[in-house]
Amino acid sequence: MSCNNTDKPADSTSSKDTVVIHKPKDTATVDEGTLITIATEILTALKAKDYKAFAAYFHPTDSVLFSPYAFIDTKSAKKLTKATFTKLIEERGSVNWGNYDGSGETIRLTAQKYLEKFVYNADYLHAEKTAYNRIIGKGNSINNLSEIYPKHPFLEYYFSGFDKKYEGMDWTSLRLVFKEHQGNHYLVAVIHDQWTT
Repeated sequence: MSCNNTDKPADSTSSKDTVVIHKPKDTATVDEGTLITIATEILTALKAKDYKAFAAYFHPTDSVLFSPYAFIDTKSAKKLTKATFTKLIEERGSVNWGNYDGSGETIRLTAQKYLEKFVYNADYLHAEKTAYNRIIGKGNSINNLSEIYPKHPFLEYYFSGFDKKYEGMDWTSLRLVFKEHQGNHYLVAVIHDQWTT
């Protein structure tokens, strides 16, 4: 796991982009370049569907929260330890990941299907825009990331849309939230976002 790369890619967000600034209260030990390197490795693993490699980035003493939408429902969002996640991948059983926006129906999917639909649902390795501790994608749902993770740095990967006929209503984002442990940063939340009704 890389943790010493300080190279920073050019910020792909322009001054005209509307973003919500999220400043973790304790960022003294956070190195943006390090997080970008780690996040790139995570996205590489997800794109390759190498879920064993993905699990290696889970926080060793905490669980990783998976939220299908910007509003993190702490009661229904799935929280998984590395061991539990690995077991779900191996067993391929369907589990409850929360509720679909609009219908309110239960999101019952295998871990693999959830990751394809609500995590790596677009090529985030080549995202249209990226941001550090800034929210790019904004829809109708309340974004409570700063309330749930006030001290945690995060990276967002964003696409403004794919089909012109939807006029941007098919935008999508992925936010990776980190927490420091013994000098390294690990994943503690994976938050998907998209247009909601």
